[in-house]
Amino acid sequence: MLSRFSIVGVLNTLIDFVTFTIINSWFGINYTTSQISGYSFGVVNSFIFNRNWTFEDKDANKKIVHEFLKFIIINLISLIITIIFMRILIKRFNLNVYIAKIIVTFAAQITNFVGYKLLVFK
Repeated sequence: MLSRFSIVGVLNTLIDFVTFTIINSWFGINYTTSQISGYSFGVVNSFIFNRNWTFEDKDANKKIVHEFLKFIIINLISLIITIIFMRILIKRFNLNVYIAKIIVTFAAQITNFVGYKLLVFK
């Protein structure tokens, strides 16, 4: 399960990072808005693959809407954590936006795995 989560995580991260880069670099939109946008694209991919492949949640009796709402809550928490830490890394430690993005991505992965495993796809 952890290896599947890692594969999906890499795909989500690529989607997130490419979207972030396009919005931030090409369009010059600030890193907070770029983070929200990139992360959101990764979340959609994450739900589909984690539900159907990583955690193989095939319970027909479970309402997908309820499951999706829990998934969104976990990801909102994760997104808030990444934005706060990005701001700290960029403003206080003068890190490059992309280095900060890479660092906060690891924090998000840990938060997401625990939340998905314990609350969403149990």
